[in-house]
Amino acid sequence: MLSWIGLGTLIAFIFIGIFGPVLVSVDQTKALAYPILLPPSLQHWMGTDGIGRDVFARVIWGTRTSLEIMAIGALLALIAGFPLGLLSGFVGGKLDRLLVLVMDSVYAFPGLLLAALIAAVIGRGIFNIGIAITVIYIPLYFRVTRNQTLSTREELYVEAARALGARSRTIMLSYIAYNVVIVIPVIFSLSAADTILTAAGLSYLGLGLEIDIPGDWGRDLSDAQRFLGSGIWWTSLFPGLMIILLTIGLSFLGEGLNDIVNPLLKKERG
Repeated sequence: MLSWIGLGTLIAFIFIGIFGPVLVSVDQTKALAYPILLPPSLQHWMGTDGIGRDVFARVIWGTRTSLEIMAIGALLALIAGFPLGLLSGFVGGKLDRLLVLVMDSVYAFPGLLLAALIAAVIGRGIFNIGIAITVIYIPLYFRVTRNQTLSTREELYVEAARALGARSRTIMLSYIAYNVVIVIPVIFSLSAADTILTAAGLSYLGLGLEIDIPGDWGRDLSDAQRFLGSGIWWTSLFPGLMIILLTIGLSFLGEGLNDIVNPLLKKERG
């Protein structure tokens, strides 16, 4: 049930990200497009913000931006972390100890702070923020893949393949990787949810996207905080709500996939 709810939420956001900007003009996201701080109405469904931008348009364009950052960060982390974890767990020895030391050092560092440091060095932009987020999630994929590889390589079918003379590369790619990859969708969903929060956090701190990017939920929240004391709630409610809905949807998808991958764990919880 959770996986279906999460999948439906993700599909809805992808639909908004693809088709929303086609229906909503980018000019509505620019400063002084409308009078400032108009409350929600039929003309402006989510009102306008402190510099005259349509909040609904900002939310729609921000969906595409957030999904792009999520795709870059989570996919690149997967591409780097999975093969490193597979190689480390299969080969072992000094290579394994070195990679574990490096990954544990990165993993122990506070994620948002590390991403902020990287973003400050390489600069702003969708791709750069995606790269900054990638670095903090590579250890997650590495650790999960390595642990699964250490367990899988001791299975009887792997020992049988060795006894039959299969090459190490064949064993690693055809026998171990095939059975380890099943846990990746779960990690991908959960890391993607965390990517959205990290990207929003960087923008909130002023280390996110450029000013001219049409939509940035984190920066919109940062800009809206000064109006909260005046009862201007809509400028912060709707960007924050989109962040919450997308992260909860991805978390539900990850939990649902985890129940599918680990049915015994689901049975114990039930």
